[in-house]
Amino acid sequence: MAAGEGARRGRPPAQRSEDTYARILRASRACFSRNGYDRTAIADIAKEAGVTPRALYHYVASKRDLFAAAADSALQRFVNEVGRRVLGHEDARSRLRAYIDVFRVLHREDPTLVAFVSLSSLESRWNPELPDPLSDVVGQLRLANRWLVEDAIRRGELRDGVDPTGAAALLEVFGAGLTLVAGGERDADYPAMLDVMDRLIDGTLFVDPADGADPGDSGEPDGDAADGDEPGEPDGSGGGDAEPDRPVA
Repeated sequence: MAAGEGARRGRPPAQRSEDTYARILRASRACFSRNGYDRTAIADIAKEAGVTPRALYHYVASKRDLFAAAADSALQRFVNEVGRRVLGHEDARSRLRAYIDVFRVLHREDPTLVAFVSLSSLESRWNPELPDPLSDVVGQLRLANRWLVEDAIRRGELRDGVDPTGAAALLEVFGAGLTLVAGGERDADYPAMLDVMDRLIDGTLFVDPADGADPGDSGEPDGDAADGDEPGEPDGSGGGDAEPDRPVA
């Protein structure tokens, strides 16, 4: 037999180990999200991950450590995706659309990942022995939200009279709400909800019946090109909330 002919095929042991750990973390998020921390046993997570409890303890020392590792990995994945998708845009609307795309991409990849960002913080309040994964980044997120609002004001993208503090707080609630809804009973509606959020940001969610409408119009299209737009889409006539003009450099 030639040298190396009997070598073991397949992925290197290190790669198999990384894949198993990733599977354990995903199973942890699913079990903790479904049952809560107190009602989740290591045996439940091991079964979900397709490993034995003894094999699972090769990666973590305790259920608490496993919860912390699952929370940290979810948060890190979320933060990395925000940095990659959002910060490269220059205007407020594009940044908000990109922020929604973060949730869309992560939810498609793993619904439990998005949900676990908020769930892990809530569990830490109910179980003081658990670390709060958001404690180190909440201040940074609030600073980032304030900067986004201030930058939009500098660019002339917010209307006069909008309170900057209120706008920054809305961004915080916006992000928290999107994480709380994911992975729950309404999870099947999550992609459609994100699509509606896109329309809200673009100004194409609502239609003003008074804009170009004939009081006696039956609602049937009359064949004019100007009236052929889809319901809910801007008609290009200048009606609705157009984006404010930006200051000239």
